Amino acid sequence: MSEEQICKKHGDVSVWITCKHVGEGSADTVIFSENKDALCFECARNFDNLTELDVVSMCEECLKDFTAKLMIGSQTFANLNNRIMGIEHLKKK
Repeated sequence: MSEEQICKKHGDVSVWITCKHVGEGSADTVIFSENKDALCFECARNFDNLTELDVVSMCEECLKDFTAKLMIGSQTFANLNNRIMGIEHLKKK
């Protein structure tokens, strides 16, 4: 499912469903899925308990920007593996 919305920064873009932590940019970790959703590790662990109030939509380009920030902040490959999983799903068109 690919839904588009208007992002103030990027214009007409695809959106992903994210937990509020990722959507607000406060997450230290992120897991991407092939279903175009992205959750922090804590929300992914408690996936069955998430409600509508726990998720937001996020522009795909803003999500890429946030992911780049996490990648740069990780400093080592080992840390990167502990912070980001499933990034190959973000690159798919």
